[in-house]
Amino acid sequence: MPRLGSIHLQLGAREIHGIGWDSVAAILSVPQLRSFSIKAFLLSPREVPPEAWTDTLAPITTFRYDQPIFRSILRRYPAQQDTLAVILPRLRQSLESLLLPSEVAPIAVLSQTQWLRLRELSLSGEFYWSAGYPTPLASLFSGMPGLRILNLAFALPYSASRKQLVLCPAGYESHLGLPWSDLEALTVSFPDPEDRIFAHLSSSLKRFSLRCTPRHFLHLWEGDKYQYYESPILYASEMLQVLTQLCAPLLDCLQLEYIADDADDDLLRCIAERFPNIQSLEIERFLDSGVDAVPLAMIAQRLSALRSLHTLRAHFELPRLPANQQPPRQTDESREDEPYATRTMAALAALHTTAAIFCEALPGVKLWFLHRQDFCTTWRLFRRASKQEGGRGTQAELDPAGGSVLPPDIRDSDPA
Repeated sequence: MPRLGSIHLQLGAREIHGIGWDSVAAILSVPQLRSFSIKAFLLSPREVPPEAWTDTLAPITTFRYDQPIFRSILRRYPAQQDTLAVILPRLRQSLESLLLPSEVAPIAVLSQTQWLRLRELSLSGEFYWSAGYPTPLASLFSGMPGLRILNLAFALPYSASRKQLVLCPAGYESHLGLPWSDLEALTVSFPDPEDRIFAHLSSSLKRFSLRCTPRHFLHLWEGDKYQYYESPILYASEMLQVLTQLCAPLLDCLQLEYIADDADDDLLRCIAERFPNIQSLEIERFLDSGVDAVPLAMIAQRLSALRSLHTLRAHFELPRLPANQQPPRQTDESREDEPYATRTMAALAALHTTAAIFCEALPGVKLWFLHRQDFCTTWRLFRRASKQEGGRGTQAELDPAGGSVLPPDIRDSDPA
């Protein structure tokens, strides 16, 4: 196969399987290979390359090891990290895009090697300071001057601290050669308002994600599954501190997760005033007490100032009913019971009400809202209803063109 330039290996079953070193070495030695990706398989989980191994690897430009299913067991197979520590330095002169699970990423190799051609780096998974992360954290990327995309989706086990994720503490700016002049997209988990990196980002930034990993709604709705992780989500006032440091006139995509407080309106004004060219916006807004009123009309009005906006994905946590007014959760034995049906219809009705407000304020914008169900959470696309009933104001309806779309990282952030 002389034209074979890309190999993608994916395991479809939820079973633990690995690809041995001999197979990995044979694949990576195909001379014309330029892209290699592996998903769900473990990467040489039991064999470490022999010390005498000197085979030449192909000049691969894209290397992606994506492990969304068995993330919780990655650290049981440290041979994967040793294998990557052998492979990656041999690709340093050609590699342009690299995706790794943080649990087995060879941190020392990443921080001590010059990656002059690297344009995209994605690290996702559990964050353990003991893995050898440097101080400050931004120095991990000091050998990557051409980065354009940096995705850091770190989950915090209870043994870790949000402060450990600070990329550039005060006083370190002059040592890091900031900013990354070509950076166009940045994702950070649990941002810290005191992180000086935000004041030094390049004006070339176009996509910016300030998020929780796993997503905060998973902590609230599936707490048993995510009980070993912290979710130190920011308040609106803290998020405001982050965004006011930013100089990004080209920003066209923004993602935020935060808890509402007294700075809520100021935060929305800041978004509209500082980033008027935003085309895609995702806001997940949660309540502190769970009983506060949600000013949906005000939020919609503030966002209407974004004249370039064409897509909004939003979740607005609504006040919770008192415990004695909530219907019981659905069980396997009672999936068709009336309380479940009532709860599902009530949730969808609330989304219709919310969507109607935003349809009125944001005509022409694609509106996606997060729909929680007992066994599935999806994005639902709404539009202005084709038939408006007189005297009821603007009404919204589900857009059949949208269907039900899983949030893109539900499985990617699943620790199990």
